[in-house]
Amino acid sequence: MSVRQDIARGKVWVFRAIILLVVLGFFVLFDRIAKRGYSRLAPESGRLAVASLLDKDATSQTGYFIKHPYLYYAYKPHYKAFGVQQFNAQGYRSRRDYSPTPAPGVLRILTIGGSTTVSFPYAKKPSDTWSGQLETILQQRTGLQVEVINAGLHAATTADNLLHYMFRDRYLKSAIVVLHEGGNDGVTTLFDNYNPEYTHNTHGWRGSSLTPRPFERQWLRKSYLVRILYAHWLKEISLNATLGRDDLSSVTPARALENAKTNNGEGFRRNLDLLVRTILDDGATPVMFPFVWAPEKVMRTRGQYRGYTDAFLTAFAKDRQTALDVAAAHGLTTVVLPDNAIDPGDFRDFCHVNENGEAVKAQHLADALIPLIAKLNADGRFNAPSDHPAADSTAE
Repeated sequence: MSVRQDIARGKVWVFRAIILLVVLGFFVLFDRIAKRGYSRLAPESGRLAVASLLDKDATSQTGYFIKHPYLYYAYKPHYKAFGVQQFNAQGYRSRRDYSPTPAPGVLRILTIGGSTTVSFPYAKKPSDTWSGQLETILQQRTGLQVEVINAGLHAATTADNLLHYMFRDRYLKSAIVVLHEGGNDGVTTLFDNYNPEYTHNTHGWRGSSLTPRPFERQWLRKSYLVRILYAHWLKEISLNATLGRDDLSSVTPARALENAKTNNGEGFRRNLDLLVRTILDDGATPVMFPFVWAPEKVMRTRGQYRGYTDAFLTAFAKDRQTALDVAAAHGLTTVVLPDNAIDPGDFRDFCHVNENGEAVKAQHLADALIPLIAKLNADGRFNAPSDHPAADSTAE
């Protein structure tokens, strides 16, 4: 009897082992499927949260940002997304690194602004941004070696851009600096108790809720199924909030409009004027490219902030005029995109565009920059030595 029982027990254990192997087999199969479809099955906000949990320095960064003692925040070097490197070793949006100063004969152009300049994640590749496309267009149309460095910074105001220029960007020795400013500064005027130092809506880094618990990172590294589950679980976490920015939803649309009408945007004027004066002192040529926003109909129907359209229109128009006034005071080349230059269908929300919209920006900028470049190159400074290889615009 005991022998039969032993055989029966053995059969049960074999059956359980087979079931376990089958379950493990299905898990491995589904995990491989999850890996291939991760970008489609997991929400973007959740993927950024998972990326932060996976990083060994997760307590000091959020998504693709890292803390910086002087710059406030910067991009994570060599950060990859959509299958390509998005930011280089220096934190600029490029797949290639840049020399500390331009090579002989190379025309270096720096582009400064917020998310509509860095264009991540709206343009999938660095070369698809208006900065990347501008480089290609200028090289083709001028025959010169052109290097356009995208120094755009997501969520940046002119205060952030000013910090980055003072401590980092100016040492690149660019000949031309394009300033695509006004959007995020306009948003600051929608909050209560406006302060030109932006302390009324920016409070510094907050403790990240994305600190991994024991074994959490290990499971996330091993399984894409786990990553997908976490991405959906954490999709509501605001990574921008970790930077210490108040969310616009904390102000009602009516109150935001009232603030937009009342606040004078003095911080934007101060910062922009100082940026221009510093660039000129550095021997570079600033070019004003005021912030571009979507047609009103698009603003009222797309994106989570469509209820704030009236406030946006008021604030953005004020900042555009300020940018034009600063440019006029310093005699700068100014590029104002004509109304409806970008097809309404190419706007993803109230201001961000797809690759087609980026191309329109690049083309209009090129038209304005070519006469300026010809003037700056009157002495042949950008005619590279014959033995110097041309800049590789296809590197991205």
